[in-house]
Amino acid sequence: MELTKERLIIIIGGAITLVALGTYFLLYAPLIRELRAKQLEFKTCETDVFNARNIIGSVKAGETKGVLITEQDIPFAIDELTRYGRLCVINFVSMTPKEIEKAKDSQYKILPIEMHIESSYKKLGVFLGSLSTLEKSLVTIRSFNVVTLKNDPSMLETGLVVEMYLTESGE
Repeated sequence: MELTKERLIIIIGGAITLVALGTYFLLYAPLIRELRAKQLEFKTCETDVFNARNIIGSVKAGETKGVLITEQDIPFAIDELTRYGRLCVINFVSMTPKEIEKAKDSQYKILPIEMHIESSYKKLGVFLGSLSTLEKSLVTIRSFNVVTLKNDPSMLETGLVVEMYLTESGE
């Protein structure tokens, strides 16, 4: 068995092919699998960003529908507020209307409503953004405090005071 130039070229070519395939399977195949996993993760994030942009755009594009209500309409306005919260999958731990206050330098009255809620980050943002679209009341947020839940860091416990604006009964 004589090693001719042609056989030597075939053996060297085969060895180079085997080394290239071994390198591919040892180095590049795991990287390609990781790249595909990251691609799926990227697509998910891209979809979330797209949805968030649509939500932000709808809040900016939507006109404010809130109106001043009378003291007799407070139960309907609070019901609408809780309905919006439930649509955003907000867990209301407590909701306490406080004493009606007279707004400084204004003819309006303000009903502070203290709320304690539990939600995810995203759902809290959607809920707070939806407050400007309430139809039966005009509300602002006086204060809020957000803390992550100790047993589930992806969830928030939020304490906030919402001010509901009221008009005089005869107006």
